[in-house]
Amino acid sequence: MSELALPPLASTAAYPEQACERPGIVDRIADGLLAPVARRVQGRKARDPAIVEGVREHAKQAEKLTDAGIKKAAGELRLMLRRDGFTVAAAAQSFALIREVAGRTVGMRHFDSQIRGGWVILNGMIAEMETGEGKTLTATLPACTAAMAGLPVHVITVNDYLTARDAEWMAPVYRMLGLSVGVVVNGKEPHARRAAYGCDVTYCTNKELTFDYLRDRIALGSHVNRIQLSIERVAGIESRASRLVLRGLFFAIVDEADSVLVDEARTPLIISGRSDQTPEK
Repeated sequence: MSELALPPLASTAAYPEQACERPGIVDRIADGLLAPVARRVQGRKARDPAIVEGVREHAKQAEKLTDAGIKKAAGELRLMLRRDGFTVAAAAQSFALIREVAGRTVGMRHFDSQIRGGWVILNGMIAEMETGEGKTLTATLPACTAAMAGLPVHVITVNDYLTARDAEWMAPVYRMLGLSVGVVVNGKEPHARRAAYGCDVTYCTNKELTFDYLRDRIALGSHVNRIQLSIERVAGIESRASRLVLRGLFFAIVDEADSVLVDEARTPLIISGRSDQTPEK
């Protein structure tokens, strides 16, 4: 039975991000030699039929719940996900509840292929789905599960139209589970962006997210951590944290991954900032 623990947060980061350590030369060599085997093993785990069977089993209980019962079950599920991580058992219970909510709110229930696709995405892999196979609905499975686990979730699309459409379409699913959903499109003011990024799940385009992250990095400057930002607040200095719009980069679901990560990635996104830095006091 496969298990996927929640990755650790970078403790000194200005906002939540995955803690990434630079691997040493031995680790890089070992990774190069073992990567093909690891990918095959991970692929088999991601295709584990136990997730579909588990969803079917929990679906019988989810169907009997009232709307109030669903909200209570979602609260209990939050504790389980934060405690146990993305285990097959926890994910199956989460997927079953999400599927029941989707059926009640938007009139669509996830098929087995979408359940498998959601599990693949939750495991950090790419799920290839044909046009019309329901990618928008599939994304709600890992998005809701990760959000209930307390992770900042971004659903990244290729243009503003899809961003606004998908967010509005799937919003009832998130809200019934007690999750907030935000939208970031071109032309939004900083305060509106900050509010949207503060939601449990944020729909945005790759370019808007990238430029907002770059602007945050410019605002923070180099070698900054939470302690420095806290000192600024206590000292009454204009806090750099107050100029941030993102609340962290931690968990992203990329729609049209080939377009965003290959085609769009060939065009560099450049932003400039002032070179002088205010000395630390």
